[in-house]
Amino acid sequence: MQPSFAHNFPGLKPLFQWLSTTRISEFMRADTWQFAITETVHLVALAVLLGSILLVNFQMLGILRGWSSAQMRRTLAPFIGGGLIGMLVTGALLFISEPMKYYNNDAFLPKMVFLAAAILYHFTVYRKAATAPMLVSKLAAIVSLALWFSIGAAGRAIAFV
Repeated sequence: MQPSFAHNFPGLKPLFQWLSTTRISEFMRADTWQFAITETVHLVALAVLLGSILLVNFQMLGILRGWSSAQMRRTLAPFIGGGLIGMLVTGALLFISEPMKYYNNDAFLPKMVFLAAAILYHFTVYRKAATAPMLVSKLAAIVSLALWFSIGAAGRAIAFV
């Protein structure tokens, strides 16, 4: 694993400490249910996002047939957008609930790096590659899957680090 925020960004510690004193942070920690409900919504949003991305990638890889790449992207775009927004909002709330826990966690920095890379890739290179020749399209799908699953793996690692 990469070193934690604490190791790489010691100047951010006051920000993380301040975040832990905000009303939102206190609200999220006040009762087990706030965190549990937020995490449930986070996981549902993640499932919608990844399920939609999987379908598009499987179509680009030639595993799913019947719909054109444009049809698949157009149909699933609202689910990808909604899942991404839901995941980012609930993820921010989960982060704010215990910012110092994440500041000192070696898996959090890689997760954030993979998340930024996946979002940037999805809205730039990936969109153009989806309509490119088959080999480029397949490579783009493989990179997309690798990025999104890396986020999941790093996110899961947060609980164990």
